[in-house]
Amino acid sequence: MTKEYNSMANLSKLSGHRCNTGRSTTINKTKIFISLVLALSVLIGQVGSVLAAPAPPESDLLTGTVKSITLETDPNTGITTVIVEIKGADQTKQTFRISQETAIKVGLVALDGDGNLVINKSALGKPIEIDPATVLPDQQEERHPVGDALATFFSDVPGMDYETIMAARDKGVGFGVIAQALWLTKEVKGDATIFNALLLAKQDNNYADLPFDFVDENGTPISPKNWGQLRKAILNGNIVNKPTTTASDQDDQNKKNKKNKNKHKGNSGNNDKSGSGDSPDNGKDK
Repeated sequence: MTKEYNSMANLSKLSGHRCNTGRSTTINKTKIFISLVLALSVLIGQVGSVLAAPAPPESDLLTGTVKSITLETDPNTGITTVIVEIKGADQTKQTFRISQETAIKVGLVALDGDGNLVINKSALGKPIEIDPATVLPDQQEERHPVGDALATFFSDVPGMDYETIMAARDKGVGFGVIAQALWLTKEVKGDATIFNALLLAKQDNNYADLPFDFVDENGTPISPKNWGQLRKAILNGNIVNKPTTTASDQDDQNKKNKKNKNKHKGNSGNNDKSGSGDSPDNGKDK
């Protein structure tokens, strides 16, 4: 996995390089884009191999010396479980979560006179054996390694996060297309909204509703007919009306609009004063 993350980190460095000529810039962008997709393909392939690999065999019992005992109550369910840390004969530490019943059975906790669960401090430093079948699974949700890598690599895209990427994945979009859409979003300085708009355009094969227009090398408006033409147009920089995505950009536009509005009011006020001054004079002349 380290090689794949390093590959994506190297791509980040490459993406900052820009050539002086338009043709060289286009070639470099295309190379970077292809490299990203290839790196992602390798990552997906290796992740698939890891997920398909059989789990290592477990020993009959988890043995060691008790280092700590912690009671933890789930705020949603109100269920209390016991987290125990043990140190093995090789000095390695392991942490497990077990149920109240199992913890009472192995002597880690006990019930007081009122029926409340309390830690058995005398168990600390003592040897213990725990049946692996009684260990509860970690309650923390595991993140998909590919989705997590993409979220990290494109973390500078406004509004982009792991949940947005996985939401697209849950709709049946492959990670390859997701990576392409993320790269194109970054190229147009877009945000998560643009990312979703690109995916929808590909799904419907309709690129007319995207919030920017396309032109050829001569500035003539063009209309992409497929995903490949869209990628080429964006990577070549043949787009206009790029979307404003950041809050600061929107604030600047609002200030500009307000300034123009006040200027217009000032001009209108001067015109009104001029008109009101002329009216009495005109009336007197008559």
